[in-house]
Amino acid sequence: MSETTAPTGTELADMIGSVARYIRHHSRGIPPHQHRALKMIAKEPIRPARLAEQLHITPRAVTDVVDALVDKELIHTEADPNDRRAKILQINESGSTLLTELEEKRTAVADEYFSALTDDQKVQLKELLSALPDRIAKGN
Repeated sequence: MSETTAPTGTELADMIGSVARYIRHHSRGIPPHQHRALKMIAKEPIRPARLAEQLHITPRAVTDVVDALVDKELIHTEADPNDRRAKILQINESGSTLLTELEEKRTAVADEYFSALTDDQKVQLKELLSALPDRIAKGN
């Protein structure tokens, strides 16, 4: 009878990371940094400097991201009504449509990936993963 050794925390983290990367990679329609920016712009109109802060990137890097999204006609810029020198980024209808399509694709990829598990296994996995934040918050 063989004894199974419990995986280390690092091994588990690597496995979870691999699952997340697989789903992101196979449901990507635009580069990840553009996708994250588009999602933030969709939440509310935002200044580029604030977007850079939220994405944890430099203002120069956000300029490249914004320019790419404008070139793809996914967002547009407008003058900030409170400061005519500043710009506000807003999502276009095509940007909203793309976000919806990407979310549908992500759902399909994730559903396919986890189809290898039974419903009971999915419930168990959800319970195990859900318990982690509670345990960390309690300091256990």
